[in-house]
Amino acid sequence: MKQATAIRMFESAKAYCEAEHPDEVDWANSISPETFKNLRSKRFLSEYCWVVYASGFKVSTIEAIFPDLKTAFKDFELEDLAKMKSTKPVLAIFNNERKASSFLEGSKVIAKEGFSAFKKRLQNAGIDMLEDLPGIGPITKFHLAKNIGLADEAKPDVWLVRAADACSSTVEELVAFLSEKYAMSRHAVDVILWRYGADKGLGL
Repeated sequence: MKQATAIRMFESAKAYCEAEHPDEVDWANSISPETFKNLRSKRFLSEYCWVVYASGFKVSTIEAIFPDLKTAFKDFELEDLAKMKSTKPVLAIFNNERKASSFLEGSKVIAKEGFSAFKKRLQNAGIDMLEDLPGIGPITKFHLAKNIGLADEAKPDVWLVRAADACSSTVEELVAFLSEKYAMSRHAVDVILWRYGADKGLGL
């Protein structure tokens, strides 16, 4: 791995994010195992919905509509989602039937099991269980897991893959190296590299 390249890139990313997205950096640094321990259904459903909708779309697009999505999805109240019959109010905001149906179906599955039982099963089974949820796949499971504090992992999305390629490394090796060097969670390293890539192209 080209460590000097990795350090130079991450220093630029970190400086940019601390200046332009300080709230995001603070949020990333706040995620820990305690986050999962204290996780409630509304927070989980918010993160689940975010990951489903963010996949394949620019973050700015989803950020702009997410407050309205939250309202359309009953403010992520599990019992209300379980009773929801149609995705029409959601499709009026963002016309993607697959994403709307996936999230609603997953919410109803969780409601049927009960969030406490679902959370306990998730804690025991680990990250791979997230793929059982509609709309969550082999890459987005990492996104959801790190956002809820289930696992301190990086999501190997396009920007982290490009960062790793630029350093002649893998996503796992690069993030582990930077996490250790900067005494920072892998989740926080991921957020900083991802945001810099999404906004600035990693300077590549």
